[in-house]
Amino acid sequence: MSSFLQNHQRQPKLFVDLPSKGKWYTDSCLQDMQSTSVPVYGMNAMDEILFKTPDALFTGRATAEVIHSCIPTILDPWELVGYDIDFILISMRISTYGDDMPVTTNCPKCSTENQSRISLGKLLEGFDNYPLDFKFEEGGFEFNIRPITYKKTSEFSMQNYALQRELWQVQQIERTEANALDLEKKLQDVYARTSLLNLELAVSHIESIAKDGEIESDLEEVSNFIKTSDMAFYAKLKDKIFELTQKWNFPLFDVVCENEECNHKYKTNLDIDYSNFFGVSSLN
Repeated sequence: MSSFLQNHQRQPKLFVDLPSKGKWYTDSCLQDMQSTSVPVYGMNAMDEILFKTPDALFTGRATAEVIHSCIPTILDPWELVGYDIDFILISMRISTYGDDMPVTTNCPKCSTENQSRISLGKLLEGFDNYPLDFKFEEGGFEFNIRPITYKKTSEFSMQNYALQRELWQVQQIERTEANALDLEKKLQDVYARTSLLNLELAVSHIESIAKDGEIESDLEEVSNFIKTSDMAFYAKLKDKIFELTQKWNFPLFDVVCENEECNHKYKTNLDIDYSNFFGVSSLN
């Protein structure tokens, strides 16, 4: 016999349209390819515990699992692209704690710490009209660019963290005449692997390269082309990715400095620090 409690399970608190409009996904990521009127539930107790698990946060597992818990129609959160992730996290925050959120910012003019409140719902409106198609030309080739998935973002972040930690450890070794050459080789090795990682990150944004009616979308072929071609291709690719990520960036919100002698109006970004953004005060 089922418990009456089952009649009081979570219900969706919000219905949202994904900024990507589902362009980058398959039905293995979105149930029935539903990218509009997506139901968003508030977090439960287990979700909150996940956001207090350091290893799960570091690897991205916490974010992926909580997204699936709050939005069951997202079957594979790892395949979501960056700006959909940001949009979804704000939606989850609204569904769990409401639209209003306190924020602390520092005035760039007088450095006053300002306490204010923002409407997360209005922040969601800033995700409208994100560009879904982005391309550029270089040397007669047309490059089609796409946002990378949450899985790739997490993998690159962990690899970069490991390299930065390795670099720090080498730099802590006391340099002597006997070990100077060896340390220099280790440093150059870390720098080389970091550069290669940056190259791989840039290449992962390429969806395809076209020329004279021919199209290449195989990532290995694309990667080999960028690595072995003129530096101009890589330089232009980095510039265009930076330009695109600015267009896909987290929406800014307005703050007026509380210092009566300043009253400077400035725009700032919302920092999604999980321990603050999602409350988790019951576990502190």
